[in-house]
Amino acid sequence: MLDLLIGLASSAPTVLFLTAAFFLPGLLVLLPFKPGFLAAIGLSPAVTLLMYLAGSFAAAAAGLPWNGATAALAALPLVLGAWLAGRRFAFGKPLWPENLGRPAALAVAAGVAIGSAVTCVAILRGMGDPATASQGWDPIFHLNALRWIQESGKATPWSIAPIFGAGPATYYPAGWHSAVALIPGSVPEAANLSSIVIGGLIWPAGLAFLATAVLPRHPAAWALTPLIAASFVSFPFSQLLRSGQWPNGLATALVPATLAVAVLLLRRLTSAARAETPRRESILLAAILLALLGGCTAAHPSALFATAVALLPFVAARFLPMLVRGVRRRPVPTLGAVLAAAVLAAAAWSVLANSRLLAGVMAYRRAVRAVVPDSLKLAFFDLPRFPALSPPAPDDFNVAVGVLVIAGAVLAIGVREARPLALAWLAFVGLYVLAAGPENGLRWLTGVWYKDTQRIAPFIAMTGSLLAALAVAVVTGAVVRAALRLSARVPRAGTAVRWPVPAILFTVAVAAVTGALYAGSGNYRSVERVAVAAQNYVVSSKPGAGVLSSGEQAFVERAGAMLPADAVVIGDPFNGETYFYALTGRHVVYTQLGAPTAGSAAKELLRTGFKRLATDPRICEAVRTVGATHFYEDAPGASHGSTSLGRWPGFYNVPTEQGFEKVASAGGRTLYRITACR
Repeated sequence: MLDLLIGLASSAPTVLFLTAAFFLPGLLVLLPFKPGFLAAIGLSPAVTLLMYLAGSFAAAAAGLPWNGATAALAALPLVLGAWLAGRRFAFGKPLWPENLGRPAALAVAAGVAIGSAVTCVAILRGMGDPATASQGWDPIFHLNALRWIQESGKATPWSIAPIFGAGPATYYPAGWHSAVALIPGSVPEAANLSSIVIGGLIWPAGLAFLATAVLPRHPAAWALTPLIAASFVSFPFSQLLRSGQWPNGLATALVPATLAVAVLLLRRLTSAARAETPRRESILLAAILLALLGGCTAAHPSALFATAVALLPFVAARFLPMLVRGVRRRPVPTLGAVLAAAVLAAAAWSVLANSRLLAGVMAYRRAVRAVVPDSLKLAFFDLPRFPALSPPAPDDFNVAVGVLVIAGAVLAIGVREARPLALAWLAFVGLYVLAAGPENGLRWLTGVWYKDTQRIAPFIAMTGSLLAALAVAVVTGAVVRAALRLSARVPRAGTAVRWPVPAILFTVAVAAVTGALYAGSGNYRSVERVAVAAQNYVVSSKPGAGVLSSGEQAFVERAGAMLPADAVVIGDPFNGETYFYALTGRHVVYTQLGAPTAGSAAKELLRTGFKRLATDPRICEAVRTVGATHFYEDAPGASHGSTSLGRWPGFYNVPTEQGFEKVASAGGRTLYRITACR
């Protein structure tokens, strides 16, 4: 623990920079409208990302590089405009239930803080040194994309992929990149510690705010939700750390707060007291919702679909009774409105269905990961691994929380405002099972998430955390009330001591249940959470084992610093070559693991024929085409399913006696300067 605290202290400036980058701009825009400080904290990251999106386009149009100064300059007019608008347009009451007094507010703050601490400790234990580069498939691309933004000064969604601007511009969500690229210092450290901010700050704050919106009559659930959410492996550990889906994970973390505002707006528009709500407040809330949706889109558009799935049961619960009443009282106008809505929905679906980008995503091919009943076990009990890969042990099951979630879904039948929540949870469970497999006529519905269970599971955790918190609050409250009624019947002679205040007894009981839940589950399956977080940060002592082996990152950083600024390194991207750019800023030929040779005959030729450099004139021509100046050699190995000698034979058994000049060598790996093609 001491080593962990020392490591965290050294990383504290980076965490503070990241926190400010994600929260501060949006917070400055939201505060003038008086949504309440707790609400503003939960909503600010999405607003920040929308500001960065606009700022990146403004900077590109003005020919300015994207950096901290440019981001601040772009945000300044938006902040000033918000403070001016806030003089006329502001909420009369904060965006939380009226019974959120000081005790409840302190409880919510404590719940968020403790849930955050539990999550952050496991993340830091898993990754070890925050400056260690992740070896995940996705992180390798994202690290190079961060370096590209810092080098090129371009951060719009059309300037990231392909990384070095070759070929036609293509869209790629750049919200995460535009924020993390602002952080000075080590690129891997900033990327890694963004998981702390996303999973340990944005996620629990958003969940607490969502609980206040969905369960306004259950204050205990507001504080319990972020605590219980910390027990899930699916988020942030599986998606942010093991999969390294930093942009998509950021979008996931934005969904709770966005959904909360959508629920609040829906309630204001359809409640009996809507006439008492000033119209400007409803308009302001709608504007904030649009800003949040824009921020979600900037992070990753899949967040829009997740929000829609979660919101649909709430819409149905509000509008179906109104529809029934409308059909009875004014059938023709009501049916006309329904028909118009159906036409608009069909038109929107047609536009989306004919989108080449969306069609390609929906048709994404993914192997079957699990079938029923294994997929149901994964969905209900948050297993850290697929049963097909590793038979689950008893400790792998999040049994206690899983049972509480199911109990909460059952109890929701009797809690009117919670019924849509239970339906949303079931919807995500169903989508998870479809994504897991087997292949069927409905699996395409999960194509928005690339049919990836790890992108859907966090929303089971989102809705499930609220249901479990509801179960604890309702059951504990019922037990306390029963005990109070029983104690009132027991004669207490000779004493003037009164039974403790029910609220105090209830608080103590909830705290006891939560503590027992934490301790009884092995500190929320701490071993499993840490192991999942550590997967991409474990390095082997054997060179060639994995993308990076022990000491290789230090070697790349040291050797890269010895290269001239215009150097271009070539080698097996699955065996360390890609990291020269992310770690040192020196360009590389193969910038990512996914389709690294696509669109380049020269890159494809070098993949298999680089070792013929001294005998085949075509190889030197290809080397000149890609601009390679240095060759990185490592012992052959395997990572991400790529066998070095099988997939990248050109970079092994290379005769380096002639045509190469050694620059640095250590631990079985060597960096050469290519002299054969001068």
